[in-house]
Amino acid sequence: MSNGALDTRNLEVEQEDINTRYKPVEKEIAEEALPYEMKYPSYFPFENEKTKVVITGWENSEERVVTSIRYPSIEEGAKWQEGSITQAAIPNVNYTIANFDRYYSKYSDTNGYNEIEIKDGITGLFKVNKEINGAELYWFYEEKEYALQLMYFSENNEELKAELIKIANSM
Repeated sequence: MSNGALDTRNLEVEQEDINTRYKPVEKEIAEEALPYEMKYPSYFPFENEKTKVVITGWENSEERVVTSIRYPSIEEGAKWQEGSITQAAIPNVNYTIANFDRYYSKYSDTNGYNEIEIKDGITGLFKVNKEINGAELYWFYEEKEYALQLMYFSENNEELKAELIKIANSM
């Protein structure tokens, strides 16, 4: 963990515009570069592939940093039909941490987000999102914004909410 700012020595810029996005890196490299500690979920509602961490310097800052990692399901082989033109979308979890209030305050004033309890007085904002065929959960804890998206997993809103809470509580 670097001290206060992103340590870019082992990072390679992938895209630079409003934000600076770095090429995906292994967790160990990300943890050395980040100005905050990463907590990873240990529970998922499906077997998943471990992917690399994407780090973004928000508005080209090395102090305001967004980290994201995707957990795609590897259980979906049975749904893939040989010779079919359209294939089922693969369930996955997107997990993001920012060391600043990126969207939380804005979303708390937006219709469609419901306040729910995650655990021990920590509340989050939950929303079913048809565009991602799933749901999202945002919360702010210890000066960090956390976000989880569960996509292509279930049509049942209560199941989506319960699974997102379980994932959040596994950190």
